Formats: sequence, C-alpha cells, structure tokens
Amino acid sequence: MSLRGNLRDIFNSAKPAESRQLACALTFCGGFIDAYTYIQRGHTLSAGQTGNVIFFSSALADHNIPGMINRASTFIAFTLGLLLVGLFHKYVKSHYWRVFCLFPILIICVVVGFLPKSVPNYYIVPAIAFGLAVQNASFSKIEGMGYNNVFTTGNLKKSVVAWSAFFFGADKSQHTAAVNYMMLTISFMVGAIVSALLQKIWVLKTIWIAVVLLAAINFIYLLALKSNNKLNFKNERQFPVSYVRYP
Repeated sequence: MSLRGNLRDIFNSAKPAESRQLACALTFCGGFIDAYTYIQRGHTLSAGQTGNVIFFSSALADHNIPGMINRASTFIAFTLGLLLVGLFHKYVKSHYWRVFCLFPILIICVVVGFLPKSVPNYYIVPAIAFGLAVQNASFSKIEGMGYNNVFTTGNLKKSVVAWSAFFFGADKSQHTAAVNYMMLTISFMVGAIVSALLQKIWVLKTIWIAVVLLAAINFIYLLALKSNNKLNFKNERQFPVSYVRYP
C-alpha cells in the first residue's frame, strides 16, 4: 500500500490511535530506541525489563555496582512511566491526551543525543525507559487488540498462537490478529536492525532519527483526530468521564 493510502486509512479510522499503521510505526520506533540504548548506552534494554532483571542478577553476582544501579533504576523508571499515564488520563478527559504522551520520549531523546559517552548510563537509560513506558501505555491497542510497541515477545507469542489457531484450528477469525501481531513483530525487528546499522554512521546522534519519526507520528495522529472532529479544545472538559476509555 502507498504512503498516501496508509495515511488515508489512519485519517478514516474511527479510532486513529488503534490503526495498524500507527501501531507499526510506533513499534518500529520502539525497536529503534531499544537497540540504541543496548548498543550505545551500557548494554541495557530501555524497554525490555525481563532482560534487565537478568542483567541485574548478573551484575549482582559480579559485584558490578554501576550495572546494578543502571538496571534497577531503569526498571523503576519504566514502572513510574506506566503509573504516570494512568494518573494523567485520570485528569485529562478528552481524545487528545495521547498527543501529549509522546512529548516525554521526544524531549528525552533530543537531550540524549547531545550527551557524550562520559555521562553515566544510569542517568540516561532510565529517562529513556520512562518515556518509552509512557508511549507504550498510552498507545496500547491495535484495531481493538492489546499489544506492546516497545518490546516484542508478547506480540510474537500472540502472532504464533493466532496463526496456529488459523491454520490448525480452522479458526478464520484469527487471521486479522495473526497478521497484525506478525506485522508488529517485523516492525520491531526492522526498527532494531535499522538502528544498529545507522549507529555505525551517526553513533550517539542516531537517536535523533527516532525523534524525527516520533514527531511525524504524533503530528499525523493529531491531524487524524482533527479530521475526525475529535479535537475540540474549547469543550474538551465538558465530556463525561466515561466518554474516553483507557487505555
């Protein structure tokens, strides 16, 4: 499908935040940023907390204090980011709340691109983890189905399960889920590969590519909301609490 066709699908979607194109784009960025922090910032995963638990255990066994601090602080920051989204949404009763939820990761990535290698990673990676957690919690559905846009294990599992039900269980209703989760898994993988390749050229500045992509995604999402007449800044707070459902 052409770029124009993808944009048209987003704009025509009743729920732009759940569109397949937006979900894949965000997941691409998630893989891109996670690969960046692992390669450039102390071999720590900014979003994959399962890996960080293992890395923390290894650092603990080796009496590696900086490694322990890096992984533990990243885990805590990711948790705080998830909590913040719930708190933010509690007080912002409108469809435009997700627009602001991409601001943290955008600002953090801009700043990180300026920071040299000499800055300790336990200052950098937790901040990125916080931003990615906010992104992940605010954009959490693809066409009504839950997914993750900053790590891929769950998406891979759901894709394989759905394909198995489709082929072996003759459950044709699983085709959409299978395709969606497969595309998400591929998007994350491609994002990580592209990031790794570009880091050979731009090194620490590579993260600014993610800034450009996320800014474009947020702008397109804002336009999609506006085209669907879901942005009304004058009357936003007149909506009842039940009008917007989270996530």
